[in-house]
Order: sequence, then C-alpha cells, then structure tokens
Amino acid sequence: MPFDIRFGPRADRFLQSADNYVFDRISEKIQALSLNPQPRGVKKVIGEEGVYRIRVGNYRILYSVESGENVLLIVNIDKRSRVYHR
Repeated sequence: MPFDIRFGPRADRFLQSADNYVFDRISEKIQALSLNPQPRGVKKVIGEEGVYRIRVGNYRILYSVESGENVLLIVNIDKRSRVYHR
C-alpha cells in the first residue's frame, strides 16, 4: 500500500519554482518513495531525528516516514549546498 505524500512549506515552495526538467525528476523519485520509503541509497540525516535523504542529481530530498499514519512527509528539497541550512 503506497504512503500518502505530504509536503512541508519549504519543499512546496521549491517545487513551485523548479523548472519542468527538475520537477519531473524529483516527482518520479517521490512517487517511488511512496511505494518504498527505504530504497537503496537512502541515508539518515545526522542531527535530525527520523529524517532521511535521497539524492536526485545535484538535489536532495529530505523526508520523514510516519508509518503509524502511513504518511511520507517531504520536509525539504533543494540543491546539496543549500538543503541542510535552516
């Protein structure tokens, strides 16, 4: 059963401003994450409880899994150099 996908404000803002090519690549990865939230290449974000990251080219998707509610929360999406800054 696929996870419901929810977006945090930072991730939503990034997707609204992304060009079509980047949007399509990231959307594909997010759809794949909804079916398998722990695919190969996923790493835990150090210093953040329950937050994982997956690489999409030069971009990173930070997300958390709320398995009790069956929800995949996309916390942030941005370039590698900016995604970890608050």
